[in-house]
Amino acid sequence: MTRQIRRSHYRVLGLVGHGQFGRVYGAIHRKTGELVALKDLHKDRFPTHKFLRELRFLISLEHPNIVTCHALEHSVSGRQLVLDYCEGGTLRSILDSEMALSLEEVLGFLLDILAALDHAHQQGIVHCDIKPENILLQLTPGGWTARISDFGIARLSQEDAESDLGPNGSPAYMAPERFYNQHPLTSDLYAVGVILYELLLGQRPFSGTPAELLVAHLNQLPEVPGEIPTPLRQILLRALQKLLSKRFQSAQEMRQELVKVYQQNQKGELPAGFVRQKPLPP
Repeated sequence: MTRQIRRSHYRVLGLVGHGQFGRVYGAIHRKTGELVALKDLHKDRFPTHKFLRELRFLISLEHPNIVTCHALEHSVSGRQLVLDYCEGGTLRSILDSEMALSLEEVLGFLLDILAALDHAHQQGIVHCDIKPENILLQLTPGGWTARISDFGIARLSQEDAESDLGPNGSPAYMAPERFYNQHPLTSDLYAVGVILYELLLGQRPFSGTPAELLVAHLNQLPEVPGEIPTPLRQILLRALQKLLSKRFQSAQEMRQELVKVYQQNQKGELPAGFVRQKPLPP
């Protein structure tokens, strides 16, 4: 934590997360007492043009399921995005815990994620790094709400595939075409399919080194156990199709199918007492 952050409009409470491009701190506004998250990005690893891209995307994407950017802080040593503080941590923290999730909770997270992606995709923005670490959880009157964060490597769908925009994403969640620097909107939906698989079964459909993951995403079919309810199994397999044309063609389409499953579950038409498997060992 730098001395310059200490001198900003915010009083830093402590480190709440970190990644390859920087760190996230919990902080309080010195005058209003508002609790926020300060995303401090390394200048050398995340140059100004990429920083401004993320800022532009966040400002343009106002949605209850997308983390809001409230301000930009400058200091001698760097720049910080002032973001919503989400007290529930990340979806990864739930996946790594022993917490059991009901089918209703799993579907609720997915519906939130897809609502956010539908909004982003309508503006031609591909997130490019959908994964549990980038899904934050916030407590609301209705329960936990999932919110997408980190648009650091997002891009516009019409951008040239050869554009030099830096890191390609997280191989465990990347659609086959992503390994060849293609970024269609439906590649985000493939990543949602991987998250759904992980929420249901406690592990990803494929694992290994980046090279092994490339081979798996290109050639291997995911194994979906028979205990997964048939309607949900169909959604899962369609989301994880290798060919773009066989996947859901929009976040809205995938969300509509999950809403049907959610309603079936509410009516008791699906197996009761669903509990996900234990998480993978570290």
